[in-house]
Amino acid sequence: MERHPTMSERRLCGLLGLNRSTVWRQKNGVIRRVVNLEKEREKRELVERMEELVKEYPTWGYRRIWAWLRFRDLLCINKKRVERLMCENGWQARCIVNTPRLRVI
Repeated sequence: MERHPTMSERRLCGLLGLNRSTVWRQKNGVIRRVVNLEKEREKRELVERMEELVKEYPTWGYRRIWAWLRFRDLLCINKKRVERLMCENGWQARCIVNTPRLRVI
């Protein structure tokens, strides 16, 4: 919808029977799509970096991966997000199982 020189957007929407929220969404929809594409790109880069760390250190869990990303790579990232991405990609840490020693009495 183009701007009218003498009528407000509210009045035009009322006369045409349109919701103002619909007009606003159509006007700003392109910006939202660009932001979503940028978030997807950032997520892909983060997952690639996490994959490198998981391959290099297979016994590390989400806490240690998060600490590396946060303090070594200086990424501002939430611990829960790291945990969720690791679960989605099946990167749970491998447990090191210690066999119990037999005791002689």
